[in-house]
Amino acid sequence: MKKIQFNKVLDVNILSPLKVEWRKSLTAPQDDMWESFMKNSIHWEIKLNDKIIGYACVNSDNHLLQFFLVPEWMQKGISLFKQFINSQKIKKAVVGTNNPFFLTVAMHYQKSIKIDTYLFTEFVKGIVVETEGTLNLAKPKDLDKLVIFCHDSTGAPKEWLKEYINNLINRHDIFVFEKDTEILGTCEVRRNENNPLIANIGMIVSPAYRRKGLGTFLLGKAKEMAIKMNKQPICSCEKDNIGSLKSIQKNGFRSMHQILLMEF
Repeated sequence: MKKIQFNKVLDVNILSPLKVEWRKSLTAPQDDMWESFMKNSIHWEIKLNDKIIGYACVNSDNHLLQFFLVPEWMQKGISLFKQFINSQKIKKAVVGTNNPFFLTVAMHYQKSIKIDTYLFTEFVKGIVVETEGTLNLAKPKDLDKLVIFCHDSTGAPKEWLKEYINNLINRHDIFVFEKDTEILGTCEVRRNENNPLIANIGMIVSPAYRRKGLGTFLLGKAKEMAIKMNKQPICSCEKDNIGSLKSIQKNGFRSMHQILLMEF
C-alpha cells in the first residue's frame, strides 16, 4: 500500500463531500446531539498521496467519534483503523450501531463494549393526554429565565446553555410549558440541517414536577409538531435515564440502534 498520512484539518469544509457520503451510509438517521459532538471535535484527514480518502474525529478526551473511508478504500479499513488509533494513542471510541463502517472496523480491536445511549425512532402511534397549562413558542425575552430553568433542571453550564437556547429560539425550535407564569418544562423540535426529513425532539421537566406524566405529555406534543411539519421525529436517551426512557416509549418510540462505548 502506498504511504498513508493522517493530518489535522483546519478547514473542515474540505471534508464536506465525505460527510455527505458518510450520511448516505447510515442505516438510521443520526441524532443531532452526537453529530454536534463530532462537529466540535478535532478532524483528521486520511490522505493517500494528495488525495483525501477518509476522515476521523477525535474529541478533547482523545475518544474517537468517527472513522470513515470512501468506498474505494473501505477494504483497507481494518488496517487503516489500527494505524490511526495506534498513531494517536486512542484507547476509547464512541460508536453508533447505525454507523456500519465505523462499527465494523472498530469491532476488530475492541476489548470491551457497553451501551451508553439509546437511539429511538417512531414505531407506534401515541396518544397525548392534555395537561393543564400553556405551551408556547419561546421568544427572545424568555432566554434568561430559560437558561436558569434548564441549568436548575439539568445542571448544564449556564454559558453553554445561553448559546444553545438562544440558537433554538432563533430557529423557532423550542417551546415553553407554563402554569401561572411558572415554567414546568420545555420541549424541542429541532429541525436537522443535514437531513430535512427528520426532526430531533426532546423535553426537560422541572424536578418539582417529575413522575407526574409531564415528560410524556411534552414529548408527545413535540412529536405531534414534528409530524405536522412532515418530518420523522427521532430522539435519544442515556441508558440509565429511566424517567426519560419511559416517556419516550409511552409515545411509541422504539430503539433499534444504540451509541456504544468501546475500549481498545
